[in-house]
Amino acid sequence: MKIYQNYPLMQTVREEETFRTPKNIFLKALIFIGVFFVLEFAEGLGMMLGVMPRLMDWAREQAAVNGTLTSEQMTEKLNTLLQDPQLTYIMLLATGLGTLVVLFFCRVIEGRKLRTMGFFKEKAGIQYLAGLGIGFALFSCVVGLAYAFGGLQFEGSAGAVTPILLVILLGYGIQGMSEEVMCRGYLMTTIMRHHNVWVAVGINALFFGLMHGANAGFSLLALVNLILYAVMISLYTLRTNSLWGSCAIHSIWNFAQGNFYGLPVSGIDSGESVFRMSLKGSALVNGGDFGLEAGIPTSIVMLAAICILLFVPIPILDKKAGESA
Repeated sequence: MKIYQNYPLMQTVREEETFRTPKNIFLKALIFIGVFFVLEFAEGLGMMLGVMPRLMDWAREQAAVNGTLTSEQMTEKLNTLLQDPQLTYIMLLATGLGTLVVLFFCRVIEGRKLRTMGFFKEKAGIQYLAGLGIGFALFSCVVGLAYAFGGLQFEGSAGAVTPILLVILLGYGIQGMSEEVMCRGYLMTTIMRHHNVWVAVGINALFFGLMHGANAGFSLLALVNLILYAVMISLYTLRTNSLWGSCAIHSIWNFAQGNFYGLPVSGIDSGESVFRMSLKGSALVNGGDFGLEAGIPTSIVMLAAICILLFVPIPILDKKAGESA
């Protein structure tokens, strides 16, 4: 069976004359780590600024009642606010600052054009809408398998769609894009500039898995599934010659998981949801505290998607890739 490997994006990356990046892969890695730390600082600062008004209101109330307030109390309250599911939207919106950091580095420091990151103007809207449908379908398949294997229990509707839920949807649109810009748009393509495409896919997938290592309930199976997910989304980016669809898949996958089906997103409680589902049975099926991404159903769906992207001709995707090249 022939592996599909006609990737116009790889050609675009390698032919871009103004794309400045070192050939040494270890130097590339060091630079990426530096950019990642700047990104983390920017996002952390954004989150702190987002919760600061609530922190100050709480501090004034405590000072009025108790008269004194220690730095330890302030730190503890800040950590509580940052982990509050009702404030998830602040964390999500803050990731937009990380996207700006990466775009600035790629555009100004590396001197590359946005098309080398997969941002083509042609059919961007169609690519994004298609990605939304594909991402929702993929996660719904995971939910269906987990339910069929006895790992989930449907609890019914969690309430009407609220304004905060729409803000969270927007937030996930920003958050999903931020991780795709960092891992696929930047890391994968900068490695692909001088190295084999499979090396680029493998390294960015491994990093993507490890970056979730501090999340609640993280396990070996969670790491494996996150790597599989990253391989899948990398191949989708390459097959469509576009990052738009990948951003959409990532965003709607997370939103569907946390705020449509009401399940943990990589160990994080996303707050309000359209439906409510509870975990039951084996953690191998439902992923335990980490969520379905640490369960076998996710492994099955990701492996199936990877095989399709590697071996199955998809005229619609491939035609778009050719047109955009």
